[in-house]
Amino acid sequence: MTPLDLTTSRPRKARDAVAGIVFLPRSIDKARATLPGGSLGDYTIPGFTETMLKNFGISVDAFMAAVRDAATDDDVAAWVRSHATPGGVDAWIDFANNREIYNGDRAEAIADYPYLADHPELVYSLDFLDYQEAHGLD
Repeated sequence: MTPLDLTTSRPRKARDAVAGIVFLPRSIDKARATLPGGSLGDYTIPGFTETMLKNFGISVDAFMAAVRDAATDDDVAAWVRSHATPGGVDAWIDFANNREIYNGDRAEAIADYPYLADHPELVYSLDFLDYQEAHGLD
């Protein structure tokens, strides 16, 4: 795959999916940003990407190599599905789609991010991540 510069563009949205695997396109973008000629900028692999890979039973290094060697997102998704532990992909999809901000502790989330009080529609972590990025918040 070709490298990406995440100082000039954003990775794909948190809820984007390839081959049904939510967050995988975003993780592919971050991996591509680590390739020679790319830049990760302020983005990181630890966090949701690392958690996703742990659910799959795949090491970060193995995933990075798979992205480096792949021609397309579908190639990466096929590699992930063939290397993931049984049930790992399905467990991840369920976790990622349903994980609430601060594991459902809305009061703690609002204490850290007061603007959440004005956004009751932001319930899930992936939506919160996309909202923060779209509005330049952290």
